[in-house]
Amino acid sequence: MSSASLPLTANQLIGGTPTLTYFNVAGTKGRGELLRLFFHEAGIAFVDNRVQFADWPALKAKIVASGANPFGSLPVLELNGRNYTQSLPLLRLMADKLGKYAGSNDDERYFVDQVADIYIDWRRSWVTTLGGSAEALKTHQTEALPRCYAAFEFFLAKYDGPFVLGTDFSYADIALYQALNDDGSLESASLAAQYPRLAALAHATAARPNIAKYLEFRKQYIPQATPAPVKAASEPHTAPARSKTPRLLRGIRRLLATVRRALRV
Repeated sequence: MSSASLPLTANQLIGGTPTLTYFNVAGTKGRGELLRLFFHEAGIAFVDNRVQFADWPALKAKIVASGANPFGSLPVLELNGRNYTQSLPLLRLMADKLGKYAGSNDDERYFVDQVADIYIDWRRSWVTTLGGSAEALKTHQTEALPRCYAAFEFFLAKYDGPFVLGTDFSYADIALYQALNDDGSLESASLAAQYPRLAALAHATAARPNIAKYLEFRKQYIPQATPAPVKAASEPHTAPARSKTPRLLRGIRRLLATVRRALRV
């Protein structure tokens, strides 16, 4: 077989090797992880530029000044000297270049986009929890989470199979899996009982060969920074002990505020 007749690789189809710049949010969280999961699933080699929050202010200024993203947010994907931003449009673009992961006709493409846009509604609520507010966490867990999960469950009933399009995997499946991951719902004992289709999607997504390999690698080699536990809003409040390290606590609060601002854009 001549080289001209060999199928193109995923990187050839998208036009090169991209560089993904995004935060290292607890190792596995955030919009950039959608792209990491997608690249591994599709077999796309990429440069994973993980940004620490302490480095973000200086990097943000460079991103804005260079025109890489005038909005001053991440992720930014660089491919062949061109910068691309916004996670879901990026997933759609990569799916289009690959000719899969977005549906095989107009109706399927619309349906995938429809479900993925509910992820945006979910995420708008989730980012409010990153500042450590017990009230924001309670609101997310009692309002946005069940509303969005119920919508996911409803739409997953349209096709016969574990994924949004039934047996065909799409970028929307990654978005739903990542929402469960960011909420800490993947290990929830009640997920399968309350949302059986959503639980089946999570299981089937994690079992896909390339994703399974990445998840195992992630577990072993990517630092899993865990934020301090947040007291539930319903728990009684006690007077805090006087801190021996107020400067350190102020620094932590400033860092949490920076995280929240960065992820909300």
